[in-house]
Amino acid sequence: MQDRKSASSMIEFTRACARSDDVVVINAVMTGSDVYAPESRIFRFEHDARIGEQWYYDDFDFHMQDITLFSNPEIDATTDYLTYLSSEGDVYHAWWKGNFREKIPGAGTWVADAKGHGRMSAITQVGDKLYACGQGGQIYRRQGRDNWSLLTDKLLFDMASYQKRKEGRPRTDDPNYLSWLREFQKQAPKNISLNAIKGLSEDAIYLCGSEGTRPALYFWDGSALHELKVHLEEAALTGIHIEHADSVWVCGREGVLLHGSYARGFTPVNLRQQLNLFHMITPYRGKLILPSSVRPGGLFELTPGTSDLRRFSPALPKLRGEYIFYAGAVGDVLWVVGQKDILRFEGNEWERIEHPDL
Repeated sequence: MQDRKSASSMIEFTRACARSDDVVVINAVMTGSDVYAPESRIFRFEHDARIGEQWYYDDFDFHMQDITLFSNPEIDATTDYLTYLSSEGDVYHAWWKGNFREKIPGAGTWVADAKGHGRMSAITQVGDKLYACGQGGQIYRRQGRDNWSLLTDKLLFDMASYQKRKEGRPRTDDPNYLSWLREFQKQAPKNISLNAIKGLSEDAIYLCGSEGTRPALYFWDGSALHELKVHLEEAALTGIHIEHADSVWVCGREGVLLHGSYARGFTPVNLRQQLNLFHMITPYRGKLILPSSVRPGGLFELTPGTSDLRRFSPALPKLRGEYIFYAGAVGDVLWVVGQKDILRFEGNEWERIEHPDL
């Protein structure tokens, strides 16, 4: 990475990944930029480095959607490296011996080879492979360098069928419009947005998201995709944590938290009604940590086996931004990142990490 240079504009953080107990990687964009602006800056903070040598950055010409760590068996499975996913299906491998970039064919919205299914959302390693998912039911698997393909087309949004059904629709003031609309909605192909993907093994992968306002939860058994029943009328599912084969946690909007497994089904955890948007779930010191935005927002903790959701103690310092979106634990260290905040907890008290551009 190159040495950090001064930035002239204010920034805000959008994605993060705890690299170690000492290092966190954070994506930033210019404040007020378009939601999918194709520029981003990845900052690396090294906590134990000397003052003046803690911050580094790299610039990217794509919209950063997700960050993961990848132990690549083609290179060196004994260690891992940071891997970045753009909303248009770019996959950037930040391998210290030689960075390289791939493109998931057909993924994205605006790029030349996009099939029109939508943007990508998440990337993760399962077994020795990378998997990625996104809008329009897109699910991809990486078999090797520059070798990405659809895992299954079962959920893939059929754009051609959708457009064909829209042809010849009556005007909204036509007496037949409402009956046409009801029939259209009944027969329209599913358009499912997948927000998260996690796997215990290559024959036990969970995906979650939404179809309109309905929750969507799926399980890949190595050969087929199964839709799982969610006993909620409305919810967008956003994050997955696999504790073990029989204990999987799924979080979402409106304070939703599900627990179960493919084998025994999923049930909502009986939490108090709230408007929290839970972004993800991470284990830390025997508890599950959930960063949240929207009222009331903040950092929450849950002890597995109970429905005792409470604010993390000690409480976060007063935020400088409007929300937090990330919590990642490595050993005894918990990193929390928000719109304008970077916080580190090592067991006793919170430490605020000062960013030079804020």
